[in-house]
Amino acid sequence: MTIDRAMTLMTSPEAGSVLQLALTGEPGVELPGFRFELDRVHHRPGADVSAIYQVWYDLPSPQQPTEEWLGLTTVEVTDGVATLVHNDLVVRAWRHPADPRLPGLPAACDSDVVAGWLGAPVELEMLAYRPLRRAVLAARGERPAFVKVLRSDKASGLARRQRLLHQVGIAPAIIAEPQPGVVVSAVADGISLAHALVAWADEPERLPSAASLVALLDALPAAAVRFPRRESWSDRIDFHGAGAAVVLPDQADEIHALSGEITRLLALAPSGPIVPTHGDYYEANIFTVDGRATSVIDLDSLGPGRRDDDLACLLGHVAVLPNLSPEHYPRVAEVVESWRTEFERLVHPASLRARTAAVILSLVSGADVPTALARLDLTRAWLVRARQALS
Repeated sequence: MTIDRAMTLMTSPEAGSVLQLALTGEPGVELPGFRFELDRVHHRPGADVSAIYQVWYDLPSPQQPTEEWLGLTTVEVTDGVATLVHNDLVVRAWRHPADPRLPGLPAACDSDVVAGWLGAPVELEMLAYRPLRRAVLAARGERPAFVKVLRSDKASGLARRQRLLHQVGIAPAIIAEPQPGVVVSAVADGISLAHALVAWADEPERLPSAASLVALLDALPAAAVRFPRRESWSDRIDFHGAGAAVVLPDQADEIHALSGEITRLLALAPSGPIVPTHGDYYEANIFTVDGRATSVIDLDSLGPGRRDDDLACLLGHVAVLPNLSPEHYPRVAEVVESWRTEFERLVHPASLRARTAAVILSLVSGADVPTALARLDLTRAWLVRARQALS
C-alpha cells in the first residue's frame, strides 16, 4: 500500500533525500553537513502518515550551520506546501511551524506573541502535536495557560464545549480566542488522575473513588447532547483493528478476528441510553483535588454517547499504564479491578468489558512491537471476560 511505503520512507534514512529535495528543489542535490532527526510521526493506517524532522546543514556563504524544522505528509494539501515526488511516492513538505492546516500554529509557537495574549512573559513547551490536526502547548510563567491549536473550523466548537462545562464548574475557563484556530485555556485546579495514580502507592487518599469518577460524568450538563456525536472506539473497531494489524502483521488474522468478536459481543450485550459523554475520558484528561475527581479537559469530543464508552475509555487507558512504566504503576491492576467492579453496578458487564477491549485494541497502533503485543494480550483477556459475562 502507498501509505505503508510512505511510512517506511519517512522513518528511514532515505527520508534525508526527500528533506534535501524540499530544501533545494533539485533532485539529488546534497547539502553540505546535512543531517536530520525524526522528531515525531503520526500514522493513520490506511489513511495518511505525517512526520516532523529537525534538520541541520551548512550554509555555503558564510559557511555556518543552520537548523530548521520540516514536515512531510501524504495528505493531499495544496496551500503552503511543496509537492515532491520520490520514487513515484508523492509527499508534501512545509517548514514547521507553518503547518498548512493549522494557521494559528506559528503564532502559538512564538513566546512573545503568547505573552501578549496572556499579558505576562511565558516559556512555551510543546506537549502534543499531530501534524495537520492539532497541537497543545503549555505556557509557563506568572499566568500559566494551555494553548490549543486546531483547524479553524474546529476551534469554536471546542470553546463552546469548554465554556458550557466551565459554567457548571467542571472545566477551566477560556482565557482567549486570539485568532482563528487558537484557544487559550486556564490551567485546571489540582493534579491529573495520571499523577494521582503514580502517587497512589504512597498516598492512597489522593486517588478518587469509582463513585467520584462517575459523579464527574453525572455533572456533565444535559445540553452537551446537542453537540454532534463522535464515534467511539467500538464504533470504529474495523479502523483500529486495521491499524493494529499494520504494527503486528504476523497477528493480523487474529486481530481481525478479535475485531469481529468485539462487534459480535456488543450486538448481544445490553448498552445504556444516550447521555452526555466526555468522549475521551481517561487519566490525562481528568483532574483531582483532595482525592475527588473535579474537572475535565480536552473537550473536543464532548457530546452524546453511552456511559459505557466513557467508563471503558478510562479502564482501557489505565489498564495499559504498567506496560508504559512498570516502576510508576506497579499496582494499577488493583485499581482497574476495583473501578471495574463498581462500574459494572451501573452498566452491563459484557458491554463494559467488550468496549474496554476495543479501547485497548485502538492503542496497539501507537506502540512499539513489544508494547503492542502486551496490549494485544490485554485485549484478549478483556474479551474472554466479556464472553463470560454473557454466559
